[in-house]
Amino acid sequence: MSSPSLAKIVRSKAHGGAGVPKRTNTMSSNMMTVLSRIKVDIPPNQGKGRRRPGSTRYSYMSSVSQESEGSKPAFVDVEEEFLHAAEFGDIPNVRRILEDYADINVDCIDALGRTALRLAVKNEHLEVVEVLLEKSNQHHIQEAVLQAISAGHTQIAETILKHRRYLEMWKERRKLGDTDGFYKTAFPDSQFSPDITPLILASQKNQYEIVQLLLLRGETIMKPHKFSCACQECRNKMKFDQLRLAKYRLNAYKGLASEAYISLSSKDPILTAFELAAELRRLSRVEKHFKSEYRELADQLSDYVVKLLDRIRTQKELELVLNKTGKPHQEKFDSLARFKLALKYKEKKFVAHPSCQQRLVRLWYNGMGKLERATWPKRLTMIALFLCAYPFLIFLHVLCPNTKAAKILQYPALKFVCNAMSFFTFLLLIVVSTIESSQTVSKYRTLRSVYPDRHYVYTLFCNATAGSYIEDLPHDFPLRPSFPTITELLLTAWIIGMVFQECSQLFHHGLMEHLQDFFNLLDILLITTYIATFTLRFWTMYKFHASLAFLSYEENIANERKMLESIYWLNTDRLYWSPTDPINFLEGSFAVANILSVARIAYLLPANEILGPLQISLGRMLKDIAKICALLVVVIFAFMVGLHNLYWYYDERDDIELDYPGRPIVNDVNAQENFGGVIASFRTVFWAMFGRGEPDAVKLGGYNNTFTADIGYFIYGMYNIAMVTVLLNMLIAMMTRSFDLIAEDSDREWKFSRSLLYMDYISYGGTLPVPINIIGAPKAFFKMLFCGCCCCGEKHPETEDLDEDIEDESPMYSSRNRPIQNGRGHVGKQGSLDDPRGYAHHNNHHLETTEVNGKVNEAFDGTPTKPSRKMPATMVEVEATEDKLTYQQTMQRIVQRYIFDIQREAEVTEDDFDEIKQDLSSFRYDLLNQMANKNIVEEELKAQMATILAQLQSLNEELLGKDAVKTVKNFEKKADTSRLRPTDLNIPVTFAPGSPEDIDENPETINEDPEKEEEQENEET
Repeated sequence: MSSPSLAKIVRSKAHGGAGVPKRTNTMSSNMMTVLSRIKVDIPPNQGKGRRRPGSTRYSYMSSVSQESEGSKPAFVDVEEEFLHAAEFGDIPNVRRILEDYADINVDCIDALGRTALRLAVKNEHLEVVEVLLEKSNQHHIQEAVLQAISAGHTQIAETILKHRRYLEMWKERRKLGDTDGFYKTAFPDSQFSPDITPLILASQKNQYEIVQLLLLRGETIMKPHKFSCACQECRNKMKFDQLRLAKYRLNAYKGLASEAYISLSSKDPILTAFELAAELRRLSRVEKHFKSEYRELADQLSDYVVKLLDRIRTQKELELVLNKTGKPHQEKFDSLARFKLALKYKEKKFVAHPSCQQRLVRLWYNGMGKLERATWPKRLTMIALFLCAYPFLIFLHVLCPNTKAAKILQYPALKFVCNAMSFFTFLLLIVVSTIESSQTVSKYRTLRSVYPDRHYVYTLFCNATAGSYIEDLPHDFPLRPSFPTITELLLTAWIIGMVFQECSQLFHHGLMEHLQDFFNLLDILLITTYIATFTLRFWTMYKFHASLAFLSYEENIANERKMLESIYWLNTDRLYWSPTDPINFLEGSFAVANILSVARIAYLLPANEILGPLQISLGRMLKDIAKICALLVVVIFAFMVGLHNLYWYYDERDDIELDYPGRPIVNDVNAQENFGGVIASFRTVFWAMFGRGEPDAVKLGGYNNTFTADIGYFIYGMYNIAMVTVLLNMLIAMMTRSFDLIAEDSDREWKFSRSLLYMDYISYGGTLPVPINIIGAPKAFFKMLFCGCCCCGEKHPETEDLDEDIEDESPMYSSRNRPIQNGRGHVGKQGSLDDPRGYAHHNNHHLETTEVNGKVNEAFDGTPTKPSRKMPATMVEVEATEDKLTYQQTMQRIVQRYIFDIQREAEVTEDDFDEIKQDLSSFRYDLLNQMANKNIVEEELKAQMATILAQLQSLNEELLGKDAVKTVKNFEKKADTSRLRPTDLNIPVTFAPGSPEDIDENPETINEDPEKEEEQENEET
């Protein structure tokens, strides 16, 4: 059914409205449906009243708020609406408010003190941030960038850092020389310390993109001065604010110790991490109030180095990393130089890493690869054969040290076996010497039976001094040992060899480094004790022979003093000895030396996987005992002095009390024996600690002094409670805790201890064990004498101060500092890893040959290997590339792998969902604003359509003829159809986004055949 023609409608209106059909309202509603999909380009403020700036007399509601679903928040003033729009990402309202209210305070705050810029940064509204950056002040821009970095909004942080306003601020601070921000004014509403810079915060958060951006800009983190620094700058900072100085140092070290900063700024991250961790551990011992924080940073660096080791893929890369020495930009290598540095700094995680242990064990069995994989029966057989050939190998080593057979003695595993056998032989000699000590003297070996002529002179002297002041001398006496036994001579040879060995180690390692090892201190004490023992032994033997010579002449009888002295040094009957006799001293020192010798076995225990952890636990327990002993000494001293002052009278009663007839005799005064003297008091309280005390130790016997006795019982009881119940149980708990800690990290602790043991034998020297090393002592002495002057001035390359090469350490110089693109951490491809053109220095030379104990390490000789005929061409190319590999290239590869793995392992977190929620919120406000604009467009179109209809009605009255009517009909058809275009009305309109351009046709109002309708109209005309 066709719709009524527009001409009829116009004619009916011209005649007063008669004849108007009822479907006019239907046509109008269809037209409104079409026009409701159209968005007209109308000025944004047209048809709306503008609010007077600054007026707060009435509640204001945005169009978005009015169109929201059921929620219509009312805003007190425009600032509240502005903050609300910035928080929820309502960018159209933000722009409108900034345009309508030019004098609005952009830095206004809400109830929580947050500005619009901070709210936009918090909710990650990038467009709002870009708009507000132009109008915010410098302080809030600095706060915004720190907040973006802290929240992990990388894109917003990069936008602020690259913005014109921030760059102007940064250049101004650089001109003023503000490098650390220590004296910067602290704002009360600031979330961050004034000394926190974007680089420090980004480093603490390990945001690689931000750190890379700032490093390429030339920013660095200034390393704080030492804690004990007394320069003028440090004194000024101390006077200004001590707490701020301490926190400034902590924040700076947090940035310096971050993985992102070290990875992107250091040319040698491993060396930087080692030195910084050692510095932090020293600082934790000095700056006690931040001890845990500094310890945590040091452990974080240790974990970082281990993560870098995990990214090593080839043996070549491992060799370069472990053998690196010297400054970072120097291609210098030494056998396991970096591994030795890790041992020096006690980086146990690095040392116990599987890659390092694989290289260490490989070097331990250098030249004896079959021994590593052999079973224990085969190992024992090979060692037995080696011991049989050992004398011939020593002969070859002395005469022809450069022969291949002689170099077998330089294998680390065999050196360990030889030194272990030498030490166990030394212990066996000690046991033999202990057994022989009782056989060196006897009552059958007397002066009369061995030296009858000397006994005759002795008899004459006894007869001459009979009845004098000299006590009665025995008619005969047993003799002291006169000559050393074979066992004592062998022990002396061993001690001399140990002295040569210790001197050699002191020469190669230096005094301070040598004394840092506990077993070196034990060796020095052991050698000193044995030297004192055998010195006294040989001196008593010398005095024995001198006394025999003196007794050879009868005229010496007149010299009584000399005769008595000679008799003393001959007599072994200890009844006549002085308490300070040298034999007493040497026996005491020999007993101590024997204990130390057996304890020296602990040095060899880490070689065994089962006994090694037990030995480490024992060492930790000894440390706990040493700690608790300090407290025990205080408690013992306190109770010892108190009890002695309580009972001192009863020890001196014989000198105080008068003896008269009838005075009662008082006996059984236990307090006199136990606490009368200082030594007696100490002995009593010491043994009471082990449960050897007696409850009756404080009794006074016949003295009727019950009060003193009661006080004594109370003090003695309190001592037993404090010492036995509390302190000893505390010691047991501490030892249990130490054992549990060792059990948790037993594998790591054992590998570290084993590495220390292995490196002692892998290092050059110590080929011949004790005492055979005496043979090579003259040669070593001359070498030390003539070569020592050339080496004494050299510094260890690893301990040189890297600040001398500060230019090479700048982040702009490092070829590893590539820009990170797309805000996702992808390193820019400005240069290939293997491209030598990307480096300021490129040494195209082979690695130095490394000789370990006289054996050339063929696995790391730097010589290009000839490819096998069966080797594929691709493998040949890879080897050719690896031959040119440098340490800088290797570290760049490792760091890039680490960064890629870190970013790949980053999982979806709650922040990612929050970011999506904020994006949806922004999209919602955009959609709501578009809907609001759509309503405005509909109202405008209705007004325009009413005007058009009025104009058409007046035009219809004027037009006559067929052509006019036909024109009106054509216009009516277009108006009735659903395909009406805005261009037909000559209105500048565009379709709203997301709305369909075509509307489904209404079959009731549109003719399907326009030609048939035209013929019908012609017939009517």
